[in-house]
Amino acid sequence: MQIWERGLNALVVLILCGVLLSAYFVQFFWHEEPCPLCLLQRLGMISVAAGLLLNLFFGVRMSHYALSLLSCLFGGFVALRQISLHVCPGFSTFGLPVLGLSLYTWSFIVFACAVCAISLILFLYRPDKSEQVPLNQEWFSKLALGLTLAISLANILTTYLQCGWGVCE
Repeated sequence: MQIWERGLNALVVLILCGVLLSAYFVQFFWHEEPCPLCLLQRLGMISVAAGLLLNLFFGVRMSHYALSLLSCLFGGFVALRQISLHVCPGFSTFGLPVLGLSLYTWSFIVFACAVCAISLILFLYRPDKSEQVPLNQEWFSKLALGLTLAISLANILTTYLQCGWGVCE
């Protein structure tokens, strides 16, 4: 994997982690509890990051990019579903707007941008027959992995605290 490919994969993961951290900021500091659709969108973003992290640590595979793209489709459809629930006149939006848009609209924009970024990476990708993943990954990749794992564990914990073992209300 070339250095720019590794950097782009890690950069997209870190951007997704930033989006998820900002969602936690809204949840904890603005006291906006996420609905089940919001939790599914978070899961989609974590899955997109997981596919890109697989590329960083196990080498580039089209199946890794496929996982990320399918996760983008899943998250994007969930976000569109939530947008469609609130698009009719007379229906209120869910949560406070950020820069004039609801969080689920931002979520759809993030998934659309992730599809564009992954498509760009795939467009520029040139397979290397001697592709070896070094055992000592650079700090950028390790940061992306650590941040994604921490956010994933936080997502599991906060979802459990909000919903318990049953279905969210």
